[in-house]
Amino acid sequence: MTNAHVSLQDFRHRLRRHLLGGIPGGPDGGGAPWLDGLVMEHLPSGNVLRITFPHIYFARWFAPHETDFSAAVKAAWPDADAPRLEYVLPGQPRPQGPAPHTAPARIPDALFFHDDSRDEMPLPGGARNAFPLAMARAVALREPGHSPFLLHGEKGTGKSHLLHHMAAALARQDLRVILAPAARFFQHCPLEEQTAPLFWQQADALFLDDIQTLGGQPRFQRLLAALLAHRPEKAPVVLALEGGPDVLGTWEPGPAARVRQLFSAELTPPDMEARMRYLQQCCRENALDLPREHLRLMARRAAHFHGLRSLLLRVKAAWEDAAAPRPSLDDLERLARTGPVQSCHAGHEQILAEAARCCDAAPADITGTGRHARLVMARQAAMYVCRRHLGLSYPELGRAFGGRDHSTVIHAVKKIGKMLESNKDVQHLVARLEKCAHQEQPDGAPTDDVFRA
Repeated sequence: MTNAHVSLQDFRHRLRRHLLGGIPGGPDGGGAPWLDGLVMEHLPSGNVLRITFPHIYFARWFAPHETDFSAAVKAAWPDADAPRLEYVLPGQPRPQGPAPHTAPARIPDALFFHDDSRDEMPLPGGARNAFPLAMARAVALREPGHSPFLLHGEKGTGKSHLLHHMAAALARQDLRVILAPAARFFQHCPLEEQTAPLFWQQADALFLDDIQTLGGQPRFQRLLAALLAHRPEKAPVVLALEGGPDVLGTWEPGPAARVRQLFSAELTPPDMEARMRYLQQCCRENALDLPREHLRLMARRAAHFHGLRSLLLRVKAAWEDAAAPRPSLDDLERLARTGPVQSCHAGHEQILAEAARCCDAAPADITGTGRHARLVMARQAAMYVCRRHLGLSYPELGRAFGGRDHSTVIHAVKKIGKMLESNKDVQHLVARLEKCAHQEQPDGAPTDDVFRA
């Protein structure tokens, strides 16, 4: 018998006999009544057996059993040359023309995560990053209910680094992990929407970076939505997006809605304390002995870890000779200006002035003893921003704010940090002061030199 004369009715009877024991893990005890729900179409040209599922839930159940089903088809097929199976969901466009007789599509090995090297760059710190870091730890520990999720933030906040940490943790658990930029992944992934279930037979976890690059790529967007739809319940998936979810406005409505439904966590730049810790760690690793005021200037000049590392390497290269004199702050400032680093320009006086404007008061009122609620809130928020963005110590801040005891400053910083979690008024106030901290100041503007004494 040739492929052109195969009777699908006879083939169904033979296939059912081969499935009398049921598919392992299937919903029936034999007889395969679910077989009646499959629409089969044989394409003699190309020898393809096209199988259409009744709905997506059937396809999800069927995906883990494809190998057993393929073996039964091969045994029941009346000809020695068994057909290639092609799976289709209802309502989706079918491939045009006969499909070539090729082996099932395999995901290239280059897309899988193989590098288990330990990157010592610390994760972004600060109270504002507590939620995304907690989500990342839960994904790495495979805790239920934390995946898939969308990690977004501005460029340079450490999204790629955090994806690498999660991927490495899961790879050490012997999971098949894919970590790749989204554009590169979809350019090399051989699957289509109809065959998306096959992906999860080859991979256990998926981490895609820079999904904003899929704008203008509707086919890739739809495939991403299909991969999310077919994701097994325990499979970790994290997508990273530069910017905010509003970037998805240029996507097709369906895929955009699918991504927007995910848990969302914003990663912000590391705060001043985290940047100082990072610089201290780098100095130990590079045997650099720089005083605190030098580190503080560097931390103010670069908002992200990559900028800090670049600046530190320039410092090391400029003073590699052990006999060379220690660089002055002016030397360091000139060196910082040679690279593209993001600055924190304002000094404490500018932040004090902005805090005063926020509550319609004078700067002297902020450093004074007034106890009006709005005045106290502005004073404590200014202390918080000066601590986080200028790197001033608690005693230095106490002197800047009217000679207060350092314990008062500690209390204010902790209080504002806690209120930031839920109080929108405090969030707006701190955001305004932080914007002031990063605005370029005119030449001759006051600095924090007074605190070196």
